Amino acid sequence: MSEVDDRFVKKGFWIDWSRGSVLGQTLTVDAQTGQLLVALLTILSSIATSQLWNLFAFFYHQYRANGEYADGLFWQQQALLRTLPAPTALMADTLKLSWMWRTKVSRALLRSSIPFSAALFFSIAALAAGVSTSFAIDNSNLQILVDSPHCGRFNYTRMFANTGGSTLLAALDKSVNSYAMNCYQNSSSIPAPCRNTFSNPRIFFSAEAVPCPWDDAMCLAGKTPAWSMDSGLLDLRTHFGLNIQVDDTVKFRRQTTCNVLPIEGHIFFRNESYFSTNGFVGAQTTIEYGAYRDTKPSLRPEATFVQSTALTNHQMAYGSDGIMSFLRPDQSYLGIDPLPEMRREDADVALMAVWLNTISYYEPVDDPLFSAHQETIYVSGGGYPNDTLYESDNVAGVVGCAEQYQFCIPQNGKEDFCTELSGSPLEDYTADFPQLRPLQLRLLQLLRSITRFLHIQDGAAKGNILAEDSRTRFLSQGLPDDQWIKEVVAWESLVWAGYQAVISAAVIGPKVFDKFADEYTEPMTDEGDRELCQSLKMRKSGGFANVSVFALAFITVFAVVLTVCNLLVLRFLIFLSKFRTALAPRIDSWIQDGVFQLQRRAFDAHEQGTWINLDQEIPITFKRQHLKELPTESSSVESMAKGRPFAMKAWLKRSGTTLTEETVVEVDDEEVFKTEKIGRSSKASINTDAPVDMDVERGELHQTKV
Repeated sequence: MSEVDDRFVKKGFWIDWSRGSVLGQTLTVDAQTGQLLVALLTILSSIATSQLWNLFAFFYHQYRANGEYADGLFWQQQALLRTLPAPTALMADTLKLSWMWRTKVSRALLRSSIPFSAALFFSIAALAAGVSTSFAIDNSNLQILVDSPHCGRFNYTRMFANTGGSTLLAALDKSVNSYAMNCYQNSSSIPAPCRNTFSNPRIFFSAEAVPCPWDDAMCLAGKTPAWSMDSGLLDLRTHFGLNIQVDDTVKFRRQTTCNVLPIEGHIFFRNESYFSTNGFVGAQTTIEYGAYRDTKPSLRPEATFVQSTALTNHQMAYGSDGIMSFLRPDQSYLGIDPLPEMRREDADVALMAVWLNTISYYEPVDDPLFSAHQETIYVSGGGYPNDTLYESDNVAGVVGCAEQYQFCIPQNGKEDFCTELSGSPLEDYTADFPQLRPLQLRLLQLLRSITRFLHIQDGAAKGNILAEDSRTRFLSQGLPDDQWIKEVVAWESLVWAGYQAVISAAVIGPKVFDKFADEYTEPMTDEGDRELCQSLKMRKSGGFANVSVFALAFITVFAVVLTVCNLLVLRFLIFLSKFRTALAPRIDSWIQDGVFQLQRRAFDAHEQGTWINLDQEIPITFKRQHLKELPTESSSVESMAKGRPFAMKAWLKRSGTTLTEETVVEVDDEEVFKTEKIGRSSKASINTDAPVDMDVERGELHQTKV
């Protein structure tokens, strides 16, 4: 099978039920639109994280604004938070603050760790959010929903009505063989094309040695001479990619048990007269394990497999064939009645013959199907030494398999209703199921049809022999002891690849693959047909993009809500009287730490302007005034130091500060020292003892720290 054609990809909105009704909401668009949406989501994600950071900075500022005395580091951190810097900017400025204050306050670095860590966390979160938006849009190896106008239900009976084979299977044969060979390898990794076809690249089944599935006379020696391959119950939703709800699903199980049959007494060499009414020319080699049904004795129905003896004696390659015996036969398939020792009341029987012909081996072969121990000397000639070769012990080997199926449907509040393991059912078997939904009915009918024309014997009938890979002309280096197991596992893998192909062909439309499909395809007539035709998920390597509607809506709503909250809280609500009254005095601190209020206070300190709106975000002058550019010198300091004017004056000078005006004033009949217009001297050294805040009270000068 190849990747589904672009014209069968459903574009627009659909729900991937495997992910739920909310998370599964999907929008399939072309690749270009997908790229635009990726950019949009990235922008929205960036906006959302930015707005969330601003809100965090606001609330963190408010948490710290307790109105208590604090040192300069605290107030500078508050001013920094008030500017709403980007997380990376806050990280850098926080480090600078802690460095500059490291000798002035204790644990400066530790006190800066909380805002730094928060900014670091938000930076990482913003990066992760930006990257995660790409996961909201899948544009490679994506699951798409098939939408085909050719979808149709094929009628199994009509498919085989006038022909010995299926034209649909013939049309799919090459692609199925290729897919099984490449995608059902015993490997942890598979080629890329296998991952870009079906929703589930391959169907896994268990394999183990088991007892003989027939009468012991039909098995080789040993307690576990057979090999069982069991799929377990497969949910069509999970394993075959059907996009249906849990209540509509159907579960399916296939179990195949095979063994190498005793060949002695079942191979015969018949002369030409034996098949006088068949038209065979020359002697024939027959393998007999059952007789064809409804066949005249003169046509030799007992000859299960027939090959010209000339090929048996001279063919330098393997040959193979297969035949089925249905437990419940119908008119569409002739089949055989197996030997009494192999008849089962709960299974179909498949027989696969491998013609060994004249293949010789350099080493003895102990595998029961390809057994070769007859030593012979091969004369090479040309001066080359003779070789010892080993010819097959028999001209052919035969494998018998019992095929069983089980079907289950879910029941609300009860255990699943399941049929017993048995052979392929007849068409009316759906009557045994309680309360089938329309889609379940169509799925059961589809599975029943597939069990009628996909079997393990198909691999042998198509000549698929893995042992051929080790053959050069008529010579083989040898085969492992479990070669027959590898063969039956490969044949079983071919069956499962066929299941995947036929189910997809039914939904895409048999007519897309088979020009004769109109002969056996029925029109869609009911709800079950329509649901089936909208139920298949397959994979595409590219060309389209799947957008998670939930992620798109969540990111968009999240960004919008955060933006609105940011605008309301930080731009409007905090300036409403009721809001401010409820949050005071912390909200006042936020306003006063604003850059416009800080600038106003700087002008005030230099006695410039008469200001109003002192409790608003933006203060203004009482009337239009021209203000001088703020100087780089420090602002005026007015202080009162009762009883120690000369000591205060000496301390200020030692700190590297020049006094521009000195006066002595009287306050309540007491003489105190007053200093005004203190400016930094150009030669002043760094002041390590200067107070971080001056609080003037009657008769005292307080140095305060936070």
